[in-house]
Amino acid sequence: MPSSKDKEQRPRRTVKACVICHKKKVRCDIDNVESGICTPCARDGYDCIPRERKRKRFTFSPSPPAQRRVKTNNDDGYLPEGSQATFSAGPSTNGDLPEGSNCVFPGGLTIPRDQSLKSEAELGRRLSSTASLHEPSPILERRPEPGYPTPHHSNPSNMTDPTYTPSTNVASYLGRLEYLRNDVPVNDDAGLPNKVPHRLSETDLEILRVQRVSELPPRPVRESLMDAFWTRCYQWTPVVERSWIDDRSPDQVSLLLQHAMFLAGSRVSTPIANYPPEDFYKRARVLFWMGAEEDPIITISAALLLHWWNPEGPEQISLDTSSFWLRICTGLAYQVGLHREPPAGKPDAGLRKRIWWSLVVRDCLINAGHGRPRAIDLKLADVSPISVLDFEGLAVPANLFSSYVGISCILGDLTQSYLRKHGLQEHKKSLEDRLFRWFKTLPDSLQLCRPIEGRPLKPYSFEARQLHVQYFTVLVILNRPTDPKLAPSTASLLASSFIAGIFEDFMARDELRFLGPIFTFYCLTAGMAQLSCYRYHEIVDIAEENLAIMGRALEELSRRWPTAVGSLKHLMDVREKVLQRPPLGHFPDCNIPTTALQFFSDFGPDLCRLWHPIHQRIPQTSTFATRDLETAGILQGLRTPATHALELDMDSNAAAAQQHQMICNQVAAGGATIEPTLLQPQEWFGPYGNWLMVDWDQGFGW
Repeated sequence: MPSSKDKEQRPRRTVKACVICHKKKVRCDIDNVESGICTPCARDGYDCIPRERKRKRFTFSPSPPAQRRVKTNNDDGYLPEGSQATFSAGPSTNGDLPEGSNCVFPGGLTIPRDQSLKSEAELGRRLSSTASLHEPSPILERRPEPGYPTPHHSNPSNMTDPTYTPSTNVASYLGRLEYLRNDVPVNDDAGLPNKVPHRLSETDLEILRVQRVSELPPRPVRESLMDAFWTRCYQWTPVVERSWIDDRSPDQVSLLLQHAMFLAGSRVSTPIANYPPEDFYKRARVLFWMGAEEDPIITISAALLLHWWNPEGPEQISLDTSSFWLRICTGLAYQVGLHREPPAGKPDAGLRKRIWWSLVVRDCLINAGHGRPRAIDLKLADVSPISVLDFEGLAVPANLFSSYVGISCILGDLTQSYLRKHGLQEHKKSLEDRLFRWFKTLPDSLQLCRPIEGRPLKPYSFEARQLHVQYFTVLVILNRPTDPKLAPSTASLLASSFIAGIFEDFMARDELRFLGPIFTFYCLTAGMAQLSCYRYHEIVDIAEENLAIMGRALEELSRRWPTAVGSLKHLMDVREKVLQRPPLGHFPDCNIPTTALQFFSDFGPDLCRLWHPIHQRIPQTSTFATRDLETAGILQGLRTPATHALELDMDSNAAAAQQHQMICNQVAAGGATIEPTLLQPQEWFGPYGNWLMVDWDQGFGW
């Protein structure tokens, strides 16, 4: 039996516990562990914070907000979490590191390669944050810039530069109080425990090392790919801030974002030896699924750029297609609340709107190209249309992206209507009105032809032609005959011939490599329309020329986009069937109504081989209705008031301004007005929907 002297010499156990264990009334061993995290907290994933022994007012919060402190191995001092050594990003070396070499971490820490990587708890932080795997993030110390530089290096704006500071504290959006609240105010986020930090295990870190996620291409390759992204991709997907990239070394930028931008740039540029797009995609994908990026805004932006990989056609089921990543991004966007209008004055309001409308565009185009239900219901969103303010006062990129959003929403609503019973009949007039408004309010810089006699072409614009490919694709689908056995639609023939002429320009300038995968669908749509001319003697030769252009374009696109392989096969299969059918006459009936002629009023014959054969047979007595003439005049005057005088009796300039604002709102947000709540059950129509293929099974016509 121990003596009383032994009892006095025995060291007294320190009565100490962390906040969580104290609240739960469980035994805490924080004094007995070297890592500073007690066993219960390590097991349950809580943030282990030592409890100070002093009387406090009771709180329902299980852990008060406090800066976590990490104990160093060298001394008894403490360092704030984040100042420990981290997994470093840097330019790639020639091949793998030699066996026995060390992994170098910021701060001079080296880890032998033959040893296992330390766990995240030992390193004192998680892998990578908003930028660069370094802490604190340089983006948090962003220097104010005079303006937002465009891909074309235009002059900076004189407006105040609203900056976006990436942060891990982006609040999650919850809208349930809309139907749960009562007269007592409730804060949905109040009183919740702190977010449990995501920690990477030793296995996770080893996977990232094996995938070589920290290796970047040499400087010339990086700059080439970045230039390709800003020049060819950004104007269609403006989801990246230049301040995230400019004036910073590669090891100070988010690895996930860098690999995503390299991927997009590599898909619209000449292939570079030893740096295939697949490598960038695989590294970005593993960083995404490992949760290496803390900022949800940057995560969504990077994931949205992964649609440029798209290695499989819509005929195949894959986890790497743009359709898959779209739904991932949409789920994250709803969590962050991108579908709600940002508060006035919010620094990142413009960025949030650009990301949201980029998601909407991708949803519309994937729906059109695949014939599948959309992921976004615009009736549940209230984000205002894109404006110049969202591009920091720069009108050129704002006008281009706003026009792109408008025509993409019209195309998506049109093709979605075909997937419903009687959907097109109910909304065709609304779709025609929206398309007419878009056409007449298109900025003068994005017009194809000059507003003079004969409508000659303006100087070449790659962006304007891409927009008009979408415009003519909408006309092709919108004017299909209701009965496949009827004569082909004259408006569809004209529009598809314009598409062939534009693609001929693309090939002459070697610009097909700059186009996205959706252009394979545009080729297929125009080619299917031209096939309906094969049974008429006078236009079969012209149709053969147009179809040859579409075939060559699809063949060249197939080298970059596998989607084109299936499109080309479908086109050639249908052509073989058409050639086996007897002819129907010399020329199809010119059944184009006067309302459809208005959609071609601003174009000339330069891009359309079928222009003269069709216009020679159109009755010259056709006149526009009074309402249509008035609408066309108002819209034309709003688009180019300096070149076209209005011949209408308008009350005042204020009325015109009000009309302009109303039209702009309808162009960008009108897609939500015709969206039904539910989709009707449907059978499998293949990868392109039923508006392209079903006619050839029932009879011939367009």
